[in-house]
Amino acid sequence: MAMSALRTVVVPPTGGGFPSATVFLLHGLGDSAQGWIDVARMLGRNQALQHVRFVLPTAPTQPVTVNMGMSMTSWFDLYSLTDLEQGEDEAGMLSSVSSVMKLVEQETDGSAPGLNGHRVPMSRIVLAGFSQGGAIAQLLGLTSKERPAGVAALSTWLPLHKKISSLRASQQTYPFFQAHGTADPMVDYEFGRRSFEAVQNDLGFGHQAEWHEYQMPHSACPAEITDLAAWLERVLGL
Repeated sequence: MAMSALRTVVVPPTGGGFPSATVFLLHGLGDSAQGWIDVARMLGRNQALQHVRFVLPTAPTQPVTVNMGMSMTSWFDLYSLTDLEQGEDEAGMLSSVSSVMKLVEQETDGSAPGLNGHRVPMSRIVLAGFSQGGAIAQLLGLTSKERPAGVAALSTWLPLHKKISSLRASQQTYPFFQAHGTADPMVDYEFGRRSFEAVQNDLGFGHQAEWHEYQMPHSACPAEITDLAAWLERVLGL
């Protein structure tokens, strides 16, 4: 399904001026950019991240199978939350990847609102997301022709795991941050753990991939955001 331009919220660098780096932060199922704007602002207030711009798109509204076909914001259709072997909405995933990549390209060519021609190279862009958004962030990184600064996957899984190797644009790797709650009732902890092992071993990320876990449900927690901020400092620091 083709999607129109995504509704997007931008949190500019707290230090003022043009950004030297950008973080794309993609929300989860049924949420919106507003659901993560406080996290973006919190990260942006970090002394070492005041040069970073945060871009938060909102997914389109569409029917979702696991929601009994009712419409909600969703990056792609979900057939099951307990068994990925029931299939995945590859067309929907790739459509969202295409839509978000257009926003990324606007960062790199300086045409995005607020940049006024100032360009942020792909090597200074982090792709991050929670749950469904984390799946799209991973696909963005793996299918991008240019190497991103890094990918952060929160409470999520590796999408299209059976064919992801064939979808990769190159064998490039980059810093990879994955976090998951040990009491997650939505995306099982073991889904996250197995996905991380696939990224680390099968996709060859090795020591560039790091795992973090927290005693939390399907959500974010202060310790996780602190760890994410520290990781962002390492990959986007001046």
